[in-house]
Amino acid sequence: MAHSPDRIDDDEILAGTTLKVYRFMVSRKDPIGPRELQRALHFSSPGLATFHLDKLTRTGLVSKSVDGTFSVDRVFLKHYVRVRRFLIPRYMFYAILSTAFVAGWAIILSFPSVGSRDSIWAGLHTNASFGLLVTFSYGFVISLIVTVVFWYETFKVLQNDKI
Repeated sequence: MAHSPDRIDDDEILAGTTLKVYRFMVSRKDPIGPRELQRALHFSSPGLATFHLDKLTRTGLVSKSVDGTFSVDRVFLKHYVRVRRFLIPRYMFYAILSTAFVAGWAIILSFPSVGSRDSIWAGLHTNASFGLLVTFSYGFVISLIVTVVFWYETFKVLQNDKI
């Protein structure tokens, strides 16, 4: 899809202070005026707040009402999910789920093996127990790798200034 020269990409506009303004506005449901935004984000002047609000208005992400307040018109969250007023990285849900899988595998591996009071690790002397151990260990290792990847991606999103 070709971009027109005057079309501003949401990824390009949502950076730095403009991103902070947009994140703040997405996390609240009431419209906000420039002075209130200035106080909330500790800007040096209401003019700076107005500059960023106007920038967001030109992209169509924010709209200005007759009374001079601004509200979010279009929610653009590429790497986040909004849950009420909180912005949560999309990968965090997968990271939590995969962490639960790893915990489940660890619990299963610590259960006593059939016919023994020891854990499955102690039953390595039979071929059947060895095959079962390999199967469970494989599941545990794969789940652990997936969990590490999801947590890495979650922290990467949190550290980058991207929405």
